Amino acid sequence: MPRHILVADDDKAMLNIYTRIFSNTDYSISLASSFAEAAGLINLNNYDLLITDLMLQDGLGTDLIKMFKKKRGGARSLLVTGSVAELAPEQLPEMYLEKPFRLEVFMAAVSKALVA
Repeated sequence: MPRHILVADDDKAMLNIYTRIFSNTDYSISLASSFAEAAGLINLNNYDLLITDLMLQDGLGTDLIKMFKKKRGGARSLLVTGSVAELAPEQLPEMYLEKPFRLEVFMAAVSKALVA
């Protein structure tokens, strides 16, 4: 049974990259191009993992992570950001990557999040 991943990013190029990354994997992905769209998908569906950008046009990825964890206690998330310097240390989620990321590092983080 494939693991379901929600990817939230307001950059169409990044969404295309995620689509290519996951195209030949056993993961099933849903894409959201805004905070509102991602929030709606979180409320309607069950996902095993949330991958989100920090800065979305209509909200923060950290708030999406909180919403996701509230709905699915113990659910894992991966924050992807251009700069962790934008966040105070206490705001950083357990798992995050800085852009640009290497594919191997990204896939290792996804695997780790889904196993944990």
